Parts: sequence; C-alpha cells; structure tokens
Amino acid sequence: MLTKWVHALVMGYWLGSELVINALTHYIARTTTLSGSERIRLWDFLLDVDQHVRNAMIMSVPLGFTLAAMLGLVPLTRIWMALLWIVSAVWLWFMWLVHWRRQSPEGATLARWDWRLRYPLIAFFAASGLWSLVTGWPYPTHWLALKVLLFAAGMICGIFVRYYIREAYRSALPAIAADRATATDNLEFQTLMRKATWALVVLWVLLFTIGAFGALKPQFG
Repeated sequence: MLTKWVHALVMGYWLGSELVINALTHYIARTTTLSGSERIRLWDFLLDVDQHVRNAMIMSVPLGFTLAAMLGLVPLTRIWMALLWIVSAVWLWFMWLVHWRRQSPEGATLARWDWRLRYPLIAFFAASGLWSLVTGWPYPTHWLALKVLLFAAGMICGIFVRYYIREAYRSALPAIAADRATATDNLEFQTLMRKATWALVVLWVLLFTIGAFGALKPQFG
C-alpha cells in the first residue's frame, strides 16, 4: 500500500532531519573559534534544514488520516479527506512563507501567527485522542487514539524547542552575529541549545512510540 510506505518514509524523514539539526546546532554552539559571521551563516543553513522537520510534521497529518480512513478507522468521507489535504497544503505553504519572509518587516508577525497556529492544532489532537480513549470515537482503537495524543505531545516538544531558540535570539545570537560574543554569551547559547536538545530527546521517544503503535497496532483491554 503506497500510502503506508509514504507515511513510514515521512516518519524516517522527520527523525533523520532532527538528528542532523541537533548535531549542527551543537557544532555551532561549541565551535567558538569560528567568526561570528561564519556561525550565523551556519545557523541560517540550520534554519533551512529545519524546514524538512516541518515538512514532515505537516505531511504526516493528511497521510496518517488517509491511511486510517483506508483502514476504516476514522469517519472521513472523500469530501472531508479532500478538505484535509487542502488545509494541510495551505499550512505547508504558510510555513514556507514564514521561513522565506523571516527577515522581512512582516517576518516577526508571520512567526507569531505560525506559533499561535500550533495551539488549536495541539488542542484538537489532544482532545480527540483523549476523548477516543474514553468513548471510542472518533478513533475506535486505543492504539490510534494514543498515536494522535502522542502527536499532540510531539508538537508541544516543538513549541519548547522554538521557545529556546527564541530565547537565544533575545540573548546570545545578537552578540554572536556582531562578532563580539563573550564567554558568557557562548555559555548562554550552549545552555539554551542543551535545553532544546532535551525537548528533542522527548520528541524522538514520542516519534518512535508513534511508529511502534502504527506498526504493531497493539490491542489494549
């Protein structure tokens, strides 16, 4: 089944991108012998690579629901499925728009809306997953409900990562960009990135668990 294989590939795409980003993040944070401009150039490249993570996160939503619908596990008609793909495509476009325009005058406003968009999505996935665990609707199996619930938790991990990156922009990164970073600035940057890594570790555990539920489809109760 093509949808099943694409869904699995997207999960690997997500995990692989996260590993590359984490390695590059710590290289930038630790390698203080590089000039400020070189570190920022690498940081900008890291932000480009980070788009792959976002691609995977967004693509996993319509792919996952399509696969669940094909298995008869979610009550989505063709019209609702088409709408889901359209909304996901708009979300993907907006995510790229935020990236492309990040240094423009409207960049900060777009970034705030990108941030705010996550909250209702997290609430929807978490609420529908929890409700299904209690009532068996809209996801009739516990493993699927748990997958959706853990996906919401994964999005929360992403919020934590974004928070630490935002704190770096407020503290250490301006000094690094101006090539006047002190030992204190570098330590602050390294500390923030270590905290972000812990959020990533939790995300990796969640993604592996989501993948295991999808592959094994364990029966509870």
